[in-house]
Amino acid sequence: MNRHTYHFKQLLFGLVAILLLACEQPPNEFFVSPQGNDENSGTIDQPFASLNKALNAIQAETLPPEEGFTIYLREGAYPLQKSVLIEKNLNAVPIRIGAYANEEVVIHGGRTLPAEQFEQVSDPAILQRLPAESRDYVQQIQLSEMGINTVDPIQQAGMGLPKVVPPPELFFNGETMTLARWPNTGYTRVLSVVDPGSNPRSYQPDIPPSAPNYVPPEKRDDPWRGFTIGYDDSRLKRWASAEDAWMFGYWYWDWADGIVQIAEVDTLKQQITTEHASWYSAREDQRFYVFNLLEELDQPGEWYLNRGTNILYFYSPASLADASIQISLLEEPLMVLNEAANITIENITFEVARGHGVQVTRGENNMIAGCTFRRLGQKGVVVGQETTEDGLATEGGRNNGVVSCDIYDTGSGGILLQGGDRRTLEAGNNYAENNHIHHYSRIRKTYTEAIQIHGVGNRAAHNLIHDAPHAAILFRGNDHTIEYNEIHHVCQEADDAGAIYTGRDWTYRGNRLQYNFIHHVGGIDGQVGVFGIYLDDAMSSVIAHGNVFYSVWRAFHIGGGRDHQITNNLIVRGQESIRYDDRAYRRDPWFAGTMDEEHGTLFVRLRQVPYTEEPWASRYPKLINILEGDPGIPSGSVIENNLIYDSQPMNLADIVQQESDIRNNLLVEPDDDSWFVNEDSMDFRFKENISVVDSLVGFEEIPFAKIGLIEDEYRSELISKNR
Repeated sequence: MNRHTYHFKQLLFGLVAILLLACEQPPNEFFVSPQGNDENSGTIDQPFASLNKALNAIQAETLPPEEGFTIYLREGAYPLQKSVLIEKNLNAVPIRIGAYANEEVVIHGGRTLPAEQFEQVSDPAILQRLPAESRDYVQQIQLSEMGINTVDPIQQAGMGLPKVVPPPELFFNGETMTLARWPNTGYTRVLSVVDPGSNPRSYQPDIPPSAPNYVPPEKRDDPWRGFTIGYDDSRLKRWASAEDAWMFGYWYWDWADGIVQIAEVDTLKQQITTEHASWYSAREDQRFYVFNLLEELDQPGEWYLNRGTNILYFYSPASLADASIQISLLEEPLMVLNEAANITIENITFEVARGHGVQVTRGENNMIAGCTFRRLGQKGVVVGQETTEDGLATEGGRNNGVVSCDIYDTGSGGILLQGGDRRTLEAGNNYAENNHIHHYSRIRKTYTEAIQIHGVGNRAAHNLIHDAPHAAILFRGNDHTIEYNEIHHVCQEADDAGAIYTGRDWTYRGNRLQYNFIHHVGGIDGQVGVFGIYLDDAMSSVIAHGNVFYSVWRAFHIGGGRDHQITNNLIVRGQESIRYDDRAYRRDPWFAGTMDEEHGTLFVRLRQVPYTEEPWASRYPKLINILEGDPGIPSGSVIENNLIYDSQPMNLADIVQQESDIRNNLLVEPDDDSWFVNEDSMDFRFKENISVVDSLVGFEEIPFAKIGLIEDEYRSELISKNR
């Protein structure tokens, strides 16, 4: 069933549901209700109690109808203790699973904690540990009395480490509560580094002997030996006896986060020592905070769980009477589609779980549409497998889509799209369209983007992405399309980051970034900066056309790659416009290891793909002879017809200017009369009396009104660009 057919049928979906009350129920429809019973027949009057029962009923059909089945979920909450699993397409016919007649349906992986079972803290030892200002307000509940006998521990996580499931979280009236921490907001700073500990990154196989941070085997100690920092603050005395205390920080670089456990607090020396190293060790003046401390439970909305006694302590932000209090427990995805096809999930809210919302693996023609994903420990939707390595073939299947979903308050990003095969360049054709993704990555803060795209031939279009610590879209692989997205207020905690990011590969070719609107991206004013589109570390052959940048610190940062086409972009009132350096050609000391022909990342990844064979040879002819001569020369790029309005001129390395085609770009110093329809409301269409063609021959007007969310059968209220 193609999407056009689906959209037509969706218009009839609500009407059919209503008419069912007045006519005989078709045999290919099943109903599920929180008030149902799995011994029932699954009709609207006799609904099942569980989605699994309805799926089993479909599987049992010996003569399934060609048009497939519909499962209607009636209003209410559906708590899960394990994933809903849909496999092998259940009789190989289409299945639609959705809310009945626009009723509110919630699938969650948590438990409700009865407000009446909370009580005031009376244990003198606990009261002594609590801050004086909160002792009268903190309440407690024994989780064992709720049947929750064990709660998984916090685990080390962050840059360079394997993906782990985050610990349970607490939610109050639909808001995520905060594990008791210091400082209550923001960060404090590392005063001094007594011992930086190990540097696990320097021990990795891709660090060649030529790299400046290489550590020879004979000098290597425990690669995960913890670090010791100095911290001159009276609060250390309160932390000395705390059990299971942790720290989150940007321990060495402002683009690499890490969660580490405290091993010891030495109050005499004013020092904190960790159990394990962070990925790049630690250095002075970096940002961090301490968390999971009963001793810092000092403001409304904070909580703490003693895993030894299984008692949860909570400083409620409002009265507990009639409040909804939930703890997330399920670490698996709420729903898994494994090798399934033609499944549509629509108009369901997925929330309160430690894992992903929905995961699709090796599937085909599946669609998640009009759903809400929130208060999850990881991502909203994963199409494929979340791995630490890029991989050549991915597990996402083909033609799977995430459409018109709202995704927010997640722990580590929004959507992951894998698909296609990089050996054969077969496209995955997976897509993320018309999604609103915001306030994401509150647990893992770096490289957990709103949308990640891996593989070949996938698409992200018409998404609205905003308010996040790090990047909005990351892509790896070939022939992806990223278009008509609006992105703003991302990279808010990061340095050396881009709203749209990729890097360190000569073979990621055929990718098109077009007609995206990126605005208000400024970062933390770090030593490197943040960028609208970041093509890092010799990344090559991107087509960036017709993008609009407004109030972005630097619109383009191109890290020494080759064969780019940067054309017809509009850059308005940024501090810098386009920077294109020659790091691979210069062999900067920090980058030299990447250019090592035996171990360097660029060469290793080049050898992983059959770039001299078909279809690679025909698709990317400039790649065939890349090793003839110096592959570090940033050659073959075209920078043409870009309009730079009230921003600094392009900063291009000399070798870039010699080896690339730089022509017909216009730098404008505006007078009092703006060129745009309404700059205050960010309408960057040109006024009628402005003829860009006269000033910049060949400049094509950008379809600005088409950028961002669009109205469809799932989304009628759009978030305005203030235009």
